Amino acid sequence: MLNKSIIDANKSVVTFFREYLPELGYDFIGNGGKNVILAHYDDSHGYTPAQIRLYRRPRGDKLLSVEGLTKRAKAEDTMTFEHDSNRIIVKIFREE
Repeated sequence: MLNKSIIDANKSVVTFFREYLPELGYDFIGNGGKNVILAHYDDSHGYTPAQIRLYRRPRGDKLLSVEGLTKRAKAEDTMTFEHDSNRIIVKIFREE
């Protein structure tokens, strides 16, 4: 399991939200602010709702947290976001 719930947003995460949800992405979050976005985990048999929180630290660092991530993923796993019919899909891929 992960022991950290807030993670740094890399360039691909920033670009994803700029492309698919530009009005809620990092470009519109002031330093020290946050936006909450509804997403869904792909559970391979259905979709479970979850919130994604996009943050900016007071000095401008870009961070995110995904509700329930620490219970679903290990440190070696890969998390991806997809945009599907006006919703954000969160997928977790386990390293084998």
